[in-house]
Amino acid sequence: MLPRAAWDNVAYMRSVACVCLAWLPLAAQESRQATGVRVGEVTPESALVWMRVTAPLPPNLRVEELEGACPGAPGRVRLRHSRREDLRDARATPWVEVTAARDYTHQFRLTGLKPATVYYFSAETAGPGGKPVHAPLRGRFQTAPPATQYAEVTFTVVTGHMYRDMDHPEGFHIYEAMRKLAPHFIVPTGDNVYYDSEDPRATTVELARYHWHRMYSYPRHVAFYLQTPAYWEKDDHDTLFDDCWPTMHPTQMLPMTFGDGQRIFLEQVPMGEKTWRTYRWGKGLQIWLTEGRDFRSSNKDPDGPGKTIWGAQQKKWLQESLLASDADFKVLVSPTPVVGPDRTNKADNHSNAAFTQEGNEFRRWVQQNLAKNFFIACGDRHWQYHSVHPETGVQEFSAGPASDQHAAGSPGYNPRYHKFHLVKGGFLSVSFQRSGGQSQILFRLHDVYGKVVYEYAPGR
Repeated sequence: MLPRAAWDNVAYMRSVACVCLAWLPLAAQESRQATGVRVGEVTPESALVWMRVTAPLPPNLRVEELEGACPGAPGRVRLRHSRREDLRDARATPWVEVTAARDYTHQFRLTGLKPATVYYFSAETAGPGGKPVHAPLRGRFQTAPPATQYAEVTFTVVTGHMYRDMDHPEGFHIYEAMRKLAPHFIVPTGDNVYYDSEDPRATTVELARYHWHRMYSYPRHVAFYLQTPAYWEKDDHDTLFDDCWPTMHPTQMLPMTFGDGQRIFLEQVPMGEKTWRTYRWGKGLQIWLTEGRDFRSSNKDPDGPGKTIWGAQQKKWLQESLLASDADFKVLVSPTPVVGPDRTNKADNHSNAAFTQEGNEFRRWVQQNLAKNFFIACGDRHWQYHSVHPETGVQEFSAGPASDQHAAGSPGYNPRYHKFHLVKGGFLSVSFQRSGGQSQILFRLHDVYGKVVYEYAPGR
């Protein structure tokens, strides 16, 4: 692992400004937002904005003692936002007190926004009672276009953020590559942190929060999320334990529980009431985001009609909403594979024998109902691929892990499935455009520096 560079809060945020965001103003006073700002759940008229107040670093703290720690602090937060970059006519939320109960975080829901519009914001913090006022962070996001209008859209998909496999002192290379690509939004598909297999193991709520703090305080990560909204998903390692399910109680994680993991995820990312949902980005594109941990059967249960990953209610919603959509292209972004293929010793996803019945049922349903305008983008696997299910024709793209160091474990190239297969890190981008009266979708797999290593456009 590369050594973690250390900054006090002033130098830290100046690194973000100088390296990544020229328009981020250098603060006259010290910032208290070392873990950045996260915008999520963007619609044509609304967005959620996550903020957190962090403590100043002790003056005698040694560099080797930092290692990504960003302790919180009591205080107040508010958000000002406007369509003007200078924020001259900005709307302001009320000041809200933050406390230790939710790790000094707060999420503001912005409503009454204009579709397909860039909004600029100033995330502002202050001490308890309003003093002192700290330096703000500035950022931007774009709302979704209305479902009645065509619009060009690009989004990215990532997974596998293991701290020990970090490939640059300022954060993963993929974040600098994606920043240059300037996607409209990103979908982190889960394994955003690794509670169970990273030092220190997250056996308490405090340690689990620490995993989030150190991962998302890297300058590249802070800078990227200041300008790119996200739709977050969780998987096993950022819920509790490898391949976990709700009734699993691994003794090595105690006293941390599955329920703790569920609550911490909702605390650490901008998220609405449900972790399974769908979002429309114009007339051409709609995405679905599924929950793969909260409703699943034990992986060890015998396969059959009652064994499930999604649960009956979510599965019903998924199929009904897919049928109801008139979007030109429909993309399911799944934390885990549906097509694969995967290793034969795995028993955790729809491409594994352990969930054969539900996997076959869904793939056949797609074949019968969604013709050729449905695709799956998945996380979880530590290699990149484009697969086509040999019996049903369902297509799936695996984003690959966040770094080359984290790439491993593939069962190898399978000519029955694979159109492309590469054991490397990187990310997936998906782009929709309208040209000559025709709708087009393009899937690109990128290496960690952003170079396109594979692309696929239906009909070409």
